[in-house]
This record gives sequence, C-alpha cells and structure tokens, in this order.
Amino acid sequence: MHEWSLACELVRQAETEARRRGALRVHSVKASVGVLTGILPELFQRAYEMARQGTCLEEAPLEIEVEAVRARCPECGREVTLHSPALVCPDCSGLGLEVLGGDGIFLTSLELDVAEAAGGNHV
Repeated sequence: MHEWSLACELVRQAETEARRRGALRVHSVKASVGVLTGILPELFQRAYEMARQGTCLEEAPLEIEVEAVRARCPECGREVTLHSPALVCPDCSGLGLEVLGGDGIFLTSLELDVAEAAGGNHV
C-alpha cells in the first residue's frame, strides 16, 4: 500500500512547514493528488488519519483534491483534460500523450495559527 508511505511523507512535509512558520496549531491540510499517481483517495485519507497520530497534525483534517490529467496530443496538438489514467486523445484517439499535470501529489496548503508578538495570526 503505497498510500501509507506517501501519507507519512505528506505529514512529514506539513510538520516541517508548520515548525518553520512557528505554528501553534495546525487547523487543516490540503493536498492535490493526480489521477496518474494511482493513489486511491479513500485509502490515502485513512493512511493520513493514522500517520498524523502523535504529531502536530493530530487535530488537522486532510482535504484531498483529485487533479485531472492534463496532456498534449502529439498527433492533433490539442491540450486535453482526462479524468482517468487512459492516455488516449479524446479528439483524435491519438496515443503517446505528453503529460503536463495530474501525475503527482502535492501539499497545497496548511491552515495554521502562528505566534506573533501581539498575539496569534491566522495563516
């Protein structure tokens, strides 16, 4: 289950960023998961729930945005958006599409409370 190792890495990255910003509390985490990663959002969500235990993210829910595949067809030159991993041009049935997006997993945002000299600041 590669969702587990990826969820652990997401938690590590989010913790590192929260510490770097001096977070007092992490309210939420958002991640973008590309269709081509093969990650099942439900399994990734469950893996995150386990991976965040005992960390500063323990109370921070994860919001997952599934990113469609963006690709360019070498045959007709069109840029297309696909919602499945089948890399076939929907316009001309061309193969060998050049992937432009939807093949990664990214930490896209953290909602944090950070310490300020005059009180908390919401980032």
